[in-house]
Amino acid sequence: MFKGLDHVSRAVELLVGRNAMLNQRLCEAAHEFAVALHRPEQWPEDLLPKARQVESRLTARGSIDDTISGMDVADADEVAQQMCELATAVGVAKAMQREAAHVKVPPRKGRRRTRHAASRTAHKA
Repeated sequence: MFKGLDHVSRAVELLVGRNAMLNQRLCEAAHEFAVALHRPEQWPEDLLPKARQVESRLTARGSIDDTISGMDVADADEVAQQMCELATAVGVAKAMQREAAHVKVPPRKGRRRTRHAASRTAHKA
């Protein structure tokens, strides 16, 4: 999981890391974002529907290029924000998976208390 999702991070880099008009940056970022959607099995289940929503906004008029060229600045900004939010969520999911892989559950110390032992204690009181 997550192997192909580096394209989402790259898309955000294209959005925020260049000095160009928003629609131009969004167009380049959208093409990079689309690459990540080629492998839906890579996406966390809860994020794939959100990614598909962004994709549908980017292809509402057919191609990415046609859709973005017809967007006004407010729409382009909104889609760019959605892509950034999605990239943040992907980053968080990646970090959580890495952390979960390194968590070690310490062994329990001492005797386990059984129901029988618990009932004996209750009767003594």
